[in-house]
Amino acid sequence: MTIDPQTQALLDQINQLVADPDAPPSMADTRIGAHALFTGFEGEIEQGCRTEDRQIPTGEGGVPVRIYHPGGDSVSSLLPIVVFFHGGGWSLGDVAAYDSLVRSLCVLSGTIYVSVDYRLAPEHKYPAGLNDCLAVTDWLLSNGAEIGGDSSRLAVMGDSAGGNLAAVVTHQINSRQPHSIRAQFLLYPVMDISQPHDHYPSRMALGNGEYLLSREGIDKASDWYLTNENDRADPALSPACQSELSPLPPTVIVVGGYDPLRDEARAYHDRLTSVGVQSLFKCYPSTIHAFLSFGLLDVAQQGRRYIADQVQRLLHPGQN
Repeated sequence: MTIDPQTQALLDQINQLVADPDAPPSMADTRIGAHALFTGFEGEIEQGCRTEDRQIPTGEGGVPVRIYHPGGDSVSSLLPIVVFFHGGGWSLGDVAAYDSLVRSLCVLSGTIYVSVDYRLAPEHKYPAGLNDCLAVTDWLLSNGAEIGGDSSRLAVMGDSAGGNLAAVVTHQINSRQPHSIRAQFLLYPVMDISQPHDHYPSRMALGNGEYLLSREGIDKASDWYLTNENDRADPALSPACQSELSPLPPTVIVVGGYDPLRDEARAYHDRLTSVGVQSLFKCYPSTIHAFLSFGLLDVAQQGRRYIADQVQRLLHPGQN
């Protein structure tokens, strides 16, 4: 399938913005540019929820989060919780850049979302960001009622590098506390940084840079995140290397057809289904990596509705 006209028009605008820089940008400039990209094309902002910014206490200090409550008003019963980890190659992005996407998913699904501002590389190398994500999820499993949530109906969700973090958090927590995380939602996740790019045809065919994400970008993000001592085949870095998959809950994976990460996500889905883990793989064939953040795209609205429907199916039993 060819790329859809809206996505192509978006790409044309993005490529014009980043074409031929005079000099390699600093990390600060790169972060400013990434924030401008995601907020500049986010589309209409959903107003049907209320938010609360707070710190979640951990052994390494407080982790900032933004909590999204659907409906705006208080409710009489506890609601399911989705813990959200933003993308950006472990080094870019923040809660503010993903505010529009998370607001939309919160309202569409009628579910509490907790968006995590984990520490970023390269200032904070692995495992700092992962530790923040684990700590916030553990805290919510014990204290969900404090935010109006039902800790027995908790899922994790992440996009791109955040999808990597979500897959690692789920595996580690459910391995030590079976069935704690009830579902995982992996949105065009980075699943494997242990293999050369040519291991995955989609990286070779789609990773030249014309479709937003490039092989060079994947390499840079990994280098910023890791040290030379890290083993890239460690399942805490490459969820594709997880050997024991039985602890994993029902899984929903969403990708774009023009995403270099498409094939590694599909391979993970195939492994899950081969051992009996429930997994849905949804590919939107005409669009790109990160498309869900670009709310002005029709395909982004379709994808958000699909994800919200799956959240309701898995965390709101009996209400569909």
